[in-house]
Amino acid sequence: MVAIESKKHHTRRCTTDWIRSTMNRGKTLISTLAVCAFALLLAPSVYATQREVGTGLAYATIQACINAAGSGDICNVHAGTYTENVSFQANGVTLQVNSGDTVTVSGIIDILSHSGAVVDGFHVTGYTSSTGGIHAYNTTGGIIRNNVVNDATGAGIYVRLVTNFQIYGNTVYNMAGAGGSNGDGIISYSTNSTDGTYAHGVQIYSNEVYQNHQDAVNINGSYMSIHDNYVHDNIYSDWASVHPDGIECNGLADGYTGCPHTLVYNNIVKNQNQNIYFDGLGTPAQNSDIWIFNNVVFNDATSSTGVSMATGTSSQINLQVGQTAYIFNNTVGGTVQYFDILLGDGSGGNNASLAFTDVHIKNNIITSSLYIGLWTYPSTNVAEMDYNIYYNNTTALVHWGASGSLTSMATVRSTTGMETNGQSANPLLN
Repeated sequence: MVAIESKKHHTRRCTTDWIRSTMNRGKTLISTLAVCAFALLLAPSVYATQREVGTGLAYATIQACINAAGSGDICNVHAGTYTENVSFQANGVTLQVNSGDTVTVSGIIDILSHSGAVVDGFHVTGYTSSTGGIHAYNTTGGIIRNNVVNDATGAGIYVRLVTNFQIYGNTVYNMAGAGGSNGDGIISYSTNSTDGTYAHGVQIYSNEVYQNHQDAVNINGSYMSIHDNYVHDNIYSDWASVHPDGIECNGLADGYTGCPHTLVYNNIVKNQNQNIYFDGLGTPAQNSDIWIFNNVVFNDATSSTGVSMATGTSSQINLQVGQTAYIFNNTVGGTVQYFDILLGDGSGGNNASLAFTDVHIKNNIITSSLYIGLWTYPSTNVAEMDYNIYYNNTTALVHWGASGSLTSMATVRSTTGMETNGQSANPLLN
């Protein structure tokens, strides 16, 4: 092993004979001991051991390897099916699949509260768990990547109270179960950043999440980045009672309400009851600074699970109870029963307590709703609206608070004082 050889090299240098010979060459005792001290500082990384798991190898089970592993160690798992529930025992351990192999875990992998953990490349299936197939709680610096989680009861991937965490390259589908987190694809609850930056918050990216029986990506907390995911067809015939969403922030957990400081960008999101949904369920400040940009958000006529999206969906982008959001550069369209974009109360009940104020809406394509392109109640939700293209929205382009439905761009401009550069035209989408 290269790392072990490197460690032996440094250790060999710091023998008594080496120290004497170095001093005989004119080096001081202080400078000589400094070299040895530096070598010792390298010890945590160079002591790392790759431990092999599989038939006929050092460890027959994954858990046996995890029990033996220390910080910096790698448990390298060879091909096979492992029927076990795996629980991490130390910080800084990497659990990975041997290159080119397929490893199935019939059970769960639980990082627990161990920092710096990596789970890479597993197929996780066949479990029943309220905390997900791959789970982490109250920790930092973890990575969950390149795994497939499917056909189990509970959530697929579930992290809670984590910071500086990455979830990427995973495929999660066909999660089942009733109530709570059961049936969700990816859950990230009560998360935050170590330093108030997105780089050290929670990043969920480049995942495919589909055909789960509840929400696809369910989030709560601060400084989250949700980007470059393909989220689709998380809807079944029970949609009216389940209300499955694509990317959803809607709940209270561990004192966190809503999702202040959240980025949602470069995603493809289609065929859910609500494709992107933010609801603070609290004071507006608890669900603020939301950026939704560069996404393609749409519905087919029928989902891959057989649900007619003309009746199985309510809105494409929905913001309720909050303040300060930016909806920029999105393509929003396809079959939707009510609204492409909904701000505040869309029920017609004119409930101003549901307002999401200070919303900036620019440079979007808003097309093909079966009712209204953009609905806002109250109208004061919208701080800025321009450069949007509206097309083929059956009833109206915009519903503007108490002013009602606006059916032409001229009426939109005169009523709102906005959309100076907006258009009602065919965007020529392919």
